Amino acid sequence: MFISVGRLHLKSKRKIPSFFYHTIKSIIQTKKAEGLKFSSFNRDGWLTYWTLTVWESKEHMMTYRNRGNHLKAMKVSRNIADKLDQINWEADVIPTWDEAIERLHEKFGKIE
Repeated sequence: MFISVGRLHLKSKRKIPSFFYHTIKSIIQTKKAEGLKFSSFNRDGWLTYWTLTVWESKEHMMTYRNRGNHLKAMKVSRNIADKLDQINWEADVIPTWDEAIERLHEKFGKIE
């Protein structure tokens, strides 16, 4: 399985409506995505948001990422976020949120 974990930190609370608009549209796309095995969304305070997705393969994730609403959201994210981090790895089991967060923190550090 191909694991993808993302963390986005918004520039300010004023960016929340735009973020959620694009997030909801991306979630709708996720529900229809081929090869998706698991998807979860999490937050840390008002400005930091996390995604954890598990795919049958890297190709399935790339197909989802590079099309439709998620592609639009990625383009907008540069204007609403001041920090965007992503980490991927192969695994045989779906990671816990604690493991996903720990792996991302090891690579990029924590947001204070």
